[in-house]
Amino acid sequence: MPEQQTLTIQQAIDLAVQHHNAGRLPEAESIYQQILQADPNQPVALNLLGAIAHQVGKNDIAVDLITKAVAIKPDFAEAHNNLGVALQDLGKLEEAVASFHKVLAINPDFAVAHSNLGNALRG
Repeated sequence: MPEQQTLTIQQAIDLAVQHHNAGRLPEAESIYQQILQADPNQPVALNLLGAIAHQVGKNDIAVDLITKAVAIKPDFAEAHNNLGVALQDLGKLEEAVASFHKVLAINPDFAVAHSNLGNALRG
């Protein structure tokens, strides 16, 4: 009997990101969920599952998932940026601004965060 090939967490994330970027959200979401079953504290999977929640308008869920990701990995600039966007869409502008400031403290060259911060400040 041939051995069943199992993907490493990183390989699974890479595969899920390919689905995610191609707009195949259910496929990506399923893989992120499987990763989190194996490792509930996997910050990249938490962040990207939160990004999908945001994309489908579930901003409360997005904030919960991405908040877990940044609690586990506080220097995760992309997650802080995604958190800021979800907070902004919930109308929590002060919290969104704080998230974008965290991004820029971690990575001052994060251009998207500069743009998002400007948008949040304009309300």
